[in-house]
Amino acid sequence: MNQMSKAHNPNFPKTRWSLVMAASGNDPKQKQLALAEICRQYWYPLYAYVRRRGLSAEDAQDLTQGFFEHLLEGKTIEQIRSAEFGKLRSFLLASIQNWMTKQHHKQTSAKRGGGKVFSIDSLSAEERYLLEPSHSDDPERLYERRWAMMILDSAISRLRSSYESAGKAQLADLLIPLLSRGEANLSMRDLALSAGVSEGYVRVLLHRIRKHFRASLIEMISETVGADAEVTEELRHLQMILMT
Repeated sequence: MNQMSKAHNPNFPKTRWSLVMAASGNDPKQKQLALAEICRQYWYPLYAYVRRRGLSAEDAQDLTQGFFEHLLEGKTIEQIRSAEFGKLRSFLLASIQNWMTKQHHKQTSAKRGGGKVFSIDSLSAEERYLLEPSHSDDPERLYERRWAMMILDSAISRLRSSYESAGKAQLADLLIPLLSRGEANLSMRDLALSAGVSEGYVRVLLHRIRKHFRASLIEMISETVGADAEVTEELRHLQMILMT
């Protein structure tokens, strides 16, 4: 089975916080990779939440980095592992809210740039935040919207990687930008000419990539919930957040 068919197999195993589980394992290399990936994927929704709570860019960077260092050190991961799994999205939001309360009036500047797991690119972080709609979302809603976009971006990245591994990079470049558009807004004739196939076959290709994208999205969501039954619930929630 090639990588693309494996990635989009509807019977893929549900990983259930797989990164968190890997981060609590005994393999130092796998643990470090998992910790770095947790931070890479989830730092911006949390940073945006903290900024919208009124902290300066500098303080938000310090607090977010300090939060991850606290989360990933000592027995914190083991406590997560032994807890009843729920939604990682909700867990991280509640955790950083508690962290902010504990860190109130404390100095965290010494942590900047000294983390062993990751370091926030301060320019990238603030550039992204300044593109957020001003005051249109409260901190919790902004966090949820950034979380939803992070899930979508990660699913698209996985989809693209699977197509590239299958030798279909050009097809991915052509079709992935169209995933958010309805067929009524597409020129099948132009697409067929670009892909070098018939109009009928380009419709088949669009159907396939949409199916593959949904599988990739479900796979991504499955890594952030604690039970199979929560995958559909979380998918609906993220769709609602993005539509309102």
